[in-house]
Amino acid sequence: MFRLAEKIPGWLERLLLPRLTSLEGELKAFRGEATGEFKAAKGEFKAVNGRIDSLEKQMSSLRNEMKARFDALESKVTLVEDVTRLKMEVKALTEKVAAIATS
Repeated sequence: MFRLAEKIPGWLERLLLPRLTSLEGELKAFRGEATGEFKAAKGEFKAVNGRIDSLEKQMSSLRNEMKARFDALESKVTLVEDVTRLKMEVKALTEKVAAIATS
């Protein structure tokens, strides 16, 4: 009976060892593929982050340009308002001078 118990583990080992070795190889291959995929994804994320950084810089540049243009427009609007006010004052003075001259 003891001899039968000794032979069973050897028999199981010969039967299962090739399959276990095969599974171990498959797991190593899968780990390698997963690592490769992870590295590729990491590279893609870095590329996307680079593009985002570039877009942020472009947006900042455009924002600064727009601020400068709005500031320039604001000064032009102020100038137009001042000229309009001066025209109205000149017209009022011209009318007063004309009224005085005809009196």
